[in-house]
Amino acid sequence: MSMFKRISIEQTKELMDNQEVLLADIRDPQSYASGHMPNAKNINNQNAAEFIQESDKDKPLVVVCYHGNSSQPAAQYFAANGFKEVYSMDGGFELWKLNNPVEK
Repeated sequence: MSMFKRISIEQTKELMDNQEVLLADIRDPQSYASGHMPNAKNINNQNAAEFIQESDKDKPLVVVCYHGNSSQPAAQYFAANGFKEVYSMDGGFELWKLNNPVEK
């Protein structure tokens, strides 16, 4: 069974600097709308199947939540659905936004 890996904010930035990365932000739509990582897509129960179907599963996927907890089961879900390289970002968006770019 495919597994995900936990990744730090620094490792996420390095990955994003070196290749095209898919970012799945699983926070609620209001939180996503008030700020999210550049190029992140807001993924929820309503659009997860479509995201899985339409995404390039060969690209690294980083799953982001608030603090890095709920992203772990979500990352496992995406790994089980065919993504080859899946990460859960430790610290989540709350830690990311302290020192990194945010889009609205």
